[in-house]
Parts: sequence; structure tokens; C-alpha cells
Amino acid sequence: MNVELLRERCLTLRFELMRRFGIAGLTGIALLCAAVVVADSAIRMQRDTIALSNEVRPARAAKTADVARDTGSYADTAVLASLPDLFPRFAHSADDIAAILAHARDSNLAVGSAEYVIVADPGGRYVRYQMLLPVKDQYVTIRRFLASVLNSVPNAALREIHVERPAVDGSVLDARVRFELVYGTARP
Repeated sequence: MNVELLRERCLTLRFELMRRFGIAGLTGIALLCAAVVVADSAIRMQRDTIALSNEVRPARAAKTADVARDTGSYADTAVLASLPDLFPRFAHSADDIAAILAHARDSNLAVGSAEYVIVADPGGRYVRYQMLLPVKDQYVTIRRFLASVLNSVPNAALREIHVERPAVDGSVLDARVRFELVYGTARP
């Protein structure tokens, strides 16, 4: 279709619509089209709001049930009081460190010299043993090592990890991993 022919047809349509409906009629048609667009948007928004409300309703009901259960149960206090007894004693720390180093050896990681810090709150019921371990290998190997430690040592937590890539085109990473081992104390 030619551009001139298209232009002529649009002009003809405009003159024909003006002749049939007039300015008031065309304004009414434009307002009706705008009302249809706004109504369609409102219906879509209402449908999305209902869907979102249906997603939130189970979580809100569970939260309400949790609050009701928390206020009425005194058994939880006994469980919390016995929680430090579930953690191993500090004497078990050498076995945990040996297990972490064994996982590093099994993962064929290049391990540097580790730093150890003991953190004990005065009068606290827990002793925290922090271990900063520098490792060097590929990302997948480091990630597998972290997962194996966290899955096998139940009182270990990954406190911090810092990863650097010394060479832009290299695949070997320098990482510093800080584990925190939590132990219960014998004090009540």
C-alpha cells in the first residue's frame, strides 16, 4: 500500500466520522474507549489483589496460630532451659577441628595456617570457638567443602567467607572462611 493512498484513506475516514457523529459524538466515543480501558485495568488489579490476598492468608493464619500457641505453652521454657545441654562440651573441640581439617583434606583444598579464637561470655551458657581458615581452590571445591563441614559438624556455623580472585583470567580463588563452633558450658 502506498503512503499517499493510506493518507488519503485516513483523511476520508476522519471527514466521514466528523460528518456522521460530529465533535460531540467523537468525544463521546473517545470517553467510552477510555472508560473501557480503565474498567479493564481495575478488573485486572482486583484479580491480582485477590490472588495476593489468597497467598498471604495461610501465612497470616499460621502466624496467628503461632502467637496463640506461644502464649499458652510453658513447655517451651523447659526446652529452652535444656538447650545448652544439647551442645557438646568444649573438650570436644579438638575432634571438631580435626573433622574440619579432614574435610579440607578430602576436598583437596590448599589450606594455609589457621587462626583460632575462643569467645566466652562471663556467666554465659555457651563458649564459641572461632576458626579462620585460609583456603585456595576453585569455587565449586570450596563450596563443596563448606557444605560437607556444615552437614557433618552440627555445632558449626559459617560465620564469614571472603573470596578474592587474584588473577582475572584464573579459576583459582583465595578464600578466608571463618567457622564458629558452639559449645555448651557445664555451668547452669
